[in-house]
Amino acid sequence: MWQVSNVFYKNLDAYKENIRYIINQGGTSSTKTFSTLQLLVAISLKHNKQIDVVGLSVPHLKTGVLNDMPAVCEQFGINFSDCYKESGKCFQAGAGKINFLAFDKLGKAHGGRRDILYMNEANHLHYNIVEQLMVRTRDCVFIDYNPTNEFWVHTKIMKDEPEKTRLIRSTYKDNPFLEQTIIDMIESKKGNNNFWRVYGLGELGIAEGLVFDNFEELNFDKNRFGRYYNGLDWGFSNDPFACVRVAVENDCLYICDEIYQKKLLNKDSAPMVKALVGNEYVYCDSAEPKSIAEFRSLGVNAIECKKGAGSVESGIKHIQSYKKVYIHPSCVNTLSEFRNYEWKTDKNGECLPMPVDAFNHAIDAIRYALNDLIGQNAITAIKGLRL
Repeated sequence: MWQVSNVFYKNLDAYKENIRYIINQGGTSSTKTFSTLQLLVAISLKHNKQIDVVGLSVPHLKTGVLNDMPAVCEQFGINFSDCYKESGKCFQAGAGKINFLAFDKLGKAHGGRRDILYMNEANHLHYNIVEQLMVRTRDCVFIDYNPTNEFWVHTKIMKDEPEKTRLIRSTYKDNPFLEQTIIDMIESKKGNNNFWRVYGLGELGIAEGLVFDNFEELNFDKNRFGRYYNGLDWGFSNDPFACVRVAVENDCLYICDEIYQKKLLNKDSAPMVKALVGNEYVYCDSAEPKSIAEFRSLGVNAIECKKGAGSVESGIKHIQSYKKVYIHPSCVNTLSEFRNYEWKTDKNGECLPMPVDAFNHAIDAIRYALNDLIGQNAITAIKGLRL
């Protein structure tokens, strides 16, 4: 059954009008990615077009556009696996061809031309790479992103070439196929102003440089919670050993306790952690399996927290999704990190969608502590239109 949203028709109209830059700015579950893929598959079936779908990395492509492609193809009565070559990341079911490419380095963008370019989650791509890709594109450029902050699409394309640009805004309300339970989950985030602004309303977020704007210091009863989550980030000389104990209540995150110290040997830090968490599990950075084993031998229920592509981003989104992050006054180092954890910036001072690798040891420990919850949050887990 052929099902499309109004986002599909807006993209189709822009394509028919020969708009050079078709920009899809939207919140979560707005169908911007799914609709763009529907249009590109339709074009490839009828026209001999070379189409490149670009993402930051292969894992990003697999969890994003490639994850949606089977459902998109089903709309056309096509079995995706019959037409997709994994070795070359290439899809062909008609006259045209769709390539799925990862570009994390400038050199990869040199050479090769295409008729149509689609940059998925474009705010993850550096402009020097984007510029090389666009000058080698003959027809049009599709772009989509969640508007977490202003980036090159605003400062370069929409500013410099507005007459060649079509901005298509979308929200979850543009998705007529969304289940009511998911709608309710999305709308439950209205209390988190900036998160709701970006992922609910699809509007440009407030970029103030700091990664988190939903935290505050609060003196609360640390012992009132029924369940706690514990995380640990290894460190010794240059970086501190960081362990945190947190709780979740009424869609708010509470940072209850911290251990934060340099030059701690495992034999010294393990008893400190044991005294803090008792027999509760502690999710630990997987980078040091020997330390995890040693902690276990010293009586700590240490669990490896496996990290993969996009894990930092997912953790950040999850922490941002809470209405408030309340930090107890005793957690002075964690509070300091939240006050100094910033996005990277380019040479023009514009924020990039990746944090500076500093002031993040307690924050990393928080991400590990919340390992079981990250991904369950509907805002971060939903990937476009599900039919």
